[in-house]
Amino acid sequence: MELSIAQPDDWHLHLRDGELLEAVVSHSAKQFGRAIIMPNLRPPVTTTAAAVAYRDSIMKACKGNTDFTPLMTLYLTDKTSPHEIKLARESGVVYGVKLYPAGATTNSQDGVADLFGKCLPVLEEMVNHNMPLLVHGEVTDPEIDIFDRERVFIDRILKPLIQKLPKLKVVMEHVTTMDAVKFVESCEEGTLFLSVLSWLVLWA
Repeated sequence: MELSIAQPDDWHLHLRDGELLEAVVSHSAKQFGRAIIMPNLRPPVTTTAAAVAYRDSIMKACKGNTDFTPLMTLYLTDKTSPHEIKLARESGVVYGVKLYPAGATTNSQDGVADLFGKCLPVLEEMVNHNMPLLVHGEVTDPEIDIFDRERVFIDRILKPLIQKLPKLKVVMEHVTTMDAVKFVESCEEGTLFLSVLSWLVLWA
């Protein structure tokens, strides 16, 4: 009996840039066929042009490993325009938009501070182009215990967002609580996903 294992994909990959990119990308390229590339560089990858340039840098650093396909993402900010989403879809290399709440994690200082006040036109355009929103789900309120920040994010941000834009595809990345798993399970099929399952469904 022979067992064949298909080449895996990495659905949440931080390659960084510069020397770090050069040091790690070959290891990912050797093991994985495709990877969703996180955009929280310094400066962040906020435009399609920057995503294309970053992809070129990744491929150059792969040193000839042409079997590896980086799937690029944009870093959502309060200033992202709906037109940028159109450009991203037309590029053929950008596959999602990443939401970092401002101040939540590494290089997130340029992230979203006012999702409902500043980003709704962009999110509506993402619905039009079937562009998924990849979510780092936690609030940054210092009065909220660190172990409750994912649950509070769901209550304050994610639930109202899905109610407002039910056709927006959302990926909850690197969830850490049972609250998040149960919330995903409670949503309409085909709308909200956990990281690995989502990309297998959407892009495989």
